[in-house]
Order: sequence, then structure tokens, then C-alpha cells
Amino acid sequence: MPVEVPSASDVDAIATRTEALESAVDALSKRPTPSVAAYIVRPEDYGAQPGKDATKAFQALMEDVDKRLTADAGGSVPVATVTVLLTGVYSVSDSIMRPKSGRAQGLTFRGQGKRTSEIVMTGTAPLLVNTDRWMGVRFYDVSFRSTNAGASFLLSSSTGACQDWNFTNCEWRGSWKYGVGLDGPTASNCNSEFVFDRCTVTGSYDVAWFWSGMTPANVQQDQFLNYSFRDCKMEPAYGDVLRFDKGGSINVSGGSWIFTGKRPNGSPSRFVYFPAGSHFDSVQNLTVTGVRFEPRDEANMVIDSAWKGMIQFVGCMDDAWAFKAYSAGDAYAPHRYTNPSGVRYQGCTLTGRHAYVQSDAPSRQSIVYDQCARTVATRRTKAAFLTVTGTKASAVKVVHRDDRDGIV
Repeated sequence: MPVEVPSASDVDAIATRTEALESAVDALSKRPTPSVAAYIVRPEDYGAQPGKDATKAFQALMEDVDKRLTADAGGSVPVATVTVLLTGVYSVSDSIMRPKSGRAQGLTFRGQGKRTSEIVMTGTAPLLVNTDRWMGVRFYDVSFRSTNAGASFLLSSSTGACQDWNFTNCEWRGSWKYGVGLDGPTASNCNSEFVFDRCTVTGSYDVAWFWSGMTPANVQQDQFLNYSFRDCKMEPAYGDVLRFDKGGSINVSGGSWIFTGKRPNGSPSRFVYFPAGSHFDSVQNLTVTGVRFEPRDEANMVIDSAWKGMIQFVGCMDDAWAFKAYSAGDAYAPHRYTNPSGVRYQGCTLTGRHAYVQSDAPSRQSIVYDQCARTVATRRTKAAFLTVTGTKASAVKVVHRDDRDGIV
């Protein structure tokens, strides 16, 4: 069989291709390897040491984050280019996020799990201060603990920024004045789109864990909107869990909400507290679905509301402690409303009385109980279940539909 011998031109072509491939491989080998440190930073990179105060390390880290902002090709707000990785327990005594001019977005903090990654606040300052700056902030798998009852977790003041903050699998414990505080000047706006997913709240709160509208005189704080709490364990010793002095559109789904104690002065702790004030009805909406409430003391309450928007509980229950003698007493009213507009309970199991105070002439009012039941120990007649007082009490109409206790 004849052997085919390549021509000189074929050999030259093969050599040319080989040289080109070798050159390409050589060029690839000389390219700089992307540095993880350029995109992931740790407090340890800035001097944090185990057992020592890490305040200055965190502050230096945040200053570096600010320096690494990059332009957003599709918008005007610069974007963070780093992820903050938390791999231990860090003690701090002052704010680690401090006020800074200009807006930024896209900052991410990642931990390695509850209490494995934890920031401990020992001072009285807010741990995070966000003044019309950060948007699109994410926290994953981190715990926050306060050893100072005067501390707070976040003070957010906004005139258009400070929105889209998400927390996943995070935890708050220890003693706090308040957790998340949303405030702002007369021209305030946003402070919106906060999401909490599978988070845990324990500890104690002098005011509330989530406090929106801290300066009620500023009417614009009605525009703090859109908050979601999904499958969370809200189990503080005391303190209001959700306090909205102004408006808000709030969705709560799933989870266990428990008060494990009561306030030292005997005043009530409330899972939901909506004080009276100047509000716009269109931005007052609460929907609670599939939540199990345990107030665990006759002073504690599920809801205390003076809103005129829509409030509804669907498939909820508060009967875990119905065996207590006080639950059958006339004074126990864990759900209370003042001058309500829309109130709806559907498919709920309820304990105690529901108290309504009507001092204003009702306007666009609808109060409905649909397929609800009282617990065995506290089944009541309509008259015993509802307490309606106030100068306009006679104008209040309550509708019962397919009530499982036969109330009509």
C-alpha cells in the first residue's frame, strides 16, 4: 500500500497552526486569575480578631465597599461589587454602617448559619444607619444579638432610597430598644419592600422589633409600603412585633408567633400594633394567612388597631392557651379595634372576646366573620364574643357567615 507523503506546503501549514495554538495557550496561561478577594471581603481582612472589638474593622470594610462601587449600565445608581462574608462571632460597640451621601445598591452579607455567624452589639447606637443611601441589600444566614437594652438594629431614613432589603434565615436575640426602625423627614418616602424569609426573633424589645413611622407628625411616612414576613418564628419575650404608626401594606404568611413572657411593667405586648394617627386609608392593608399565635399572658394581644384600611386574618388560630382560666373571662380580648373600616376573619379558631370601640360615625365599614369557631373552652354567643362600645356603637354591624359555632 503506497504511503502518502505530505508536501512541503502541508508541513508549513501544520506548523503554522501549531504555533498559533501554542501562542494561544501561552496567552491564556499568562492571564491574571480572577481574585476572590476582589469580590468577597471579610472583617478579618480589615483587622477583626477573635475576642476583640471589631467596630473599626467593620467601618473600614464599609469604606472599602464604598470605594469599589461601579456604575450601573442600565441606571444611575452605582452598584456594590463585593459580598461581605461573615465566618465568626464579631463584637462591635458602634454603628458599622454609617451615614454617607449618595445612593448605592446591591450590597450582600452572607453568613454560615445562625449563631455561627453573629454580630453582637454592645453599645447603644443603631448597628446599621441607612440615611437615604442603600437599596437592594441582602442578608443571609446571620444572627444579630444585643447586650445593651438601648441598642437598635437598623435606623433607616429615606426620601426615596432605602428600599428592597431582604433577610433570609436570619435571627435577632438579646435586649434591644427596637429592631428595625423606619423614619424620615417631612419629605420622606419609600423605606419600602422589606422581606423577611424564615427568620427568627427572640429576645426583648422596649418598643418594637419592627417599627415603621417613628415620627408620626411627618405625613409622608404613610408612603412606607410593602412588607412581607414569610414562615418566620416571632418568639420574643416581650415588646410589640410589628408597630406601624403610619400606613403600610403588610403580608404575613405562616410561621409561629409567640410571646414567651410579658413586659416588666405589666403593659401589653402586641403582635400587631397600629396606633391612631393621620393615615390614608389606601395604604393601610394587613393580610395574615396561616399563622399560629400564642399570646401566653392575658395582658398580651394579637392585634391592637386604629387603622381605617383593610385587615384580614385567614386560617389563623390563637387557641393554644385556651385552657387558661382567663381565656374564658369577659376581660380577655386579644383582638381590639378602634373605629375600624374593613375587618375580616375567615376560617379562624379564636379565643376570648373581640373588642370594638366606635367613636366615629362608621364609613365604608364591613366587619365579617366567615366559617370561624371559638375554642371549646370559650365558645360564646354573639353577644358574649363581641364587645362593642363607644358613642357610635349602635351603628356597628357585624356579619357572621357559616359560623362553626352557629352564630348568625
